[in-house]
Amino acid sequence: MPAAILRCGRIVALAALGLAGAAPSARAGCNWADVVKADEARASTVRAGALRTYFVEGDPNKGCPDPSPACRGRAYLTDGDAVLTSRSAGGFTCAGFTSAKGVLTTGWLPTGALAALPETAVAPADLVGHWIGQDADLTIAPGAGDALAVKGEASWGRSDARRGGEGPFHIGAVAGTARPENGVLAFTMGEDKTLPYAAGDPDDCRVRLWRRGPYLVVRDNNACGGANVSFTGLYARRSAAPPPR
Repeated sequence: MPAAILRCGRIVALAALGLAGAAPSARAGCNWADVVKADEARASTVRAGALRTYFVEGDPNKGCPDPSPACRGRAYLTDGDAVLTSRSAGGFTCAGFTSAKGVLTTGWLPTGALAALPETAVAPADLVGHWIGQDADLTIAPGAGDALAVKGEASWGRSDARRGGEGPFHIGAVAGTARPENGVLAFTMGEDKTLPYAAGDPDDCRVRLWRRGPYLVVRDNNACGGANVSFTGLYARRSAAPPPR
């Protein structure tokens, strides 16, 4: 085989390897798990002066994320809107936004359009309120001393049910009373009482809640309800006071 063909084949192979290793963060996409489950996630706000900051798709087959119209999504944010951000790649940052109705939008945003919000100490009162997430609802009320009482419901398949779908529908619930430590409220649901987060059986429902900017971030162990039900998500505060019982 001619040496030129060998050299050409080697160059093509090396180029393919280079493309395979390029922009791993962008190629991995940006979805709700990249935001909510990222330990490094922080709250940011859309800088003043941008009337509309559009979410950008991350499809590498379209060359996205990229500022071109082909990558621009339909959802957008305006000045002062808060988002939860995780990793950045190529001038874009993976971010999530939850509306007042609990609808979560995730995608890439131009990094230059965002300003990080300062991290402040979280008091127990900062967690109190009625919080709305995607197919989930949480109430946090003052308890005895510095303790907080948490109650909530979550579902899977409810969106389809509202549209008249006939698919499966599962629900879950969480309830517990605990004291926040370093701004984090965490507990395990025992059979008849609240347990420390690390206690209980492996299949017991475990929940951690904390603030990031205006949002409440929640993570559970996927054991707090029926199939596919989870409280893990990004919650918007509907009111600073829990609803009356």
